[in-house]
Amino acid sequence: MCSPKVAEVVRERIANEGRPNLSRRGFLRMGGAAAAGIAVASLAIPQQKAMAYGNLEEVVDLSHVFGTTIPTYTPGEAPTRADHVTVEANGFYIQKWELYEHAGTHVDIPAHFIAGGDTVDNYPAAKLLARAVVIDISAKAAEDPDAMVTVQDLEAWESANGEIPECAAVFMYSGWESRWADVDAFRNPDADGVMHFPGFGGEAANWLIAERNIFGIGVDTLSLDIGASTTFDVHYAILGAGKFGIENVANLTALMGKADAKVVVGVPRWEEGSGGPCRLLALV
Repeated sequence: MCSPKVAEVVRERIANEGRPNLSRRGFLRMGGAAAAGIAVASLAIPQQKAMAYGNLEEVVDLSHVFGTTIPTYTPGEAPTRADHVTVEANGFYIQKWELYEHAGTHVDIPAHFIAGGDTVDNYPAAKLLARAVVIDISAKAAEDPDAMVTVQDLEAWESANGEIPECAAVFMYSGWESRWADVDAFRNPDADGVMHFPGFGGEAANWLIAERNIFGIGVDTLSLDIGASTTFDVHYAILGAGKFGIENVANLTALMGKADAKVVVGVPRWEEGSGGPCRLLALV
């Protein structure tokens, strides 16, 4: 959409017609019609929502805003951006971004850790829609930043809610999201630079794979493994089994008690990708 031909057409149209603009007088002339239109549109919203959502009550965004000041696993790897063209100067707006695949709310695909594993362009689309299960470990994470999701946590959830369904996405909620705006607090490094934040335990990951045949897991922290991990057992287990992992998930409290919630993992299908930033949506 930014080829020289497009730019040429836009420039010619601006030269002939002027820039698109709505003057105050024009705005006031439109006021009555606009008000009527808004009234009609407002009446239509419930019907439109019913048509789009079916029996769903809402769509919950589980993604953080992707920006240039977000926490990253490795310092200095935050995305950068610049205006490539602007409406004012060029007639249309495009940004140029430089980023690592694993930034912001993002998906890990098997190739991220597994040689020969699926890349994002050939990862099955059918596995990017899953039932959502949220395991709340926020109480113990408040006491211990190295807290892990354990098999006991999973069994406790099942005792209260029933068996974790096959093909689910199982999320850890640790409460870490509240630190997102503070890079140092979110990374939580000690004096030696070792990060401390919650994640899944290896036994829990393997149990979910072997006993519940899940599609993937997600966390509200920077890594599927705890921050202090040096072996990345959870990454190897989950990705080695052909599952996905999602990191830096937001708004998980909105799914608490929602037994039929589903998640849609919207990740770019770029060539030979090991994952990528995603717009993670929950259908409730």
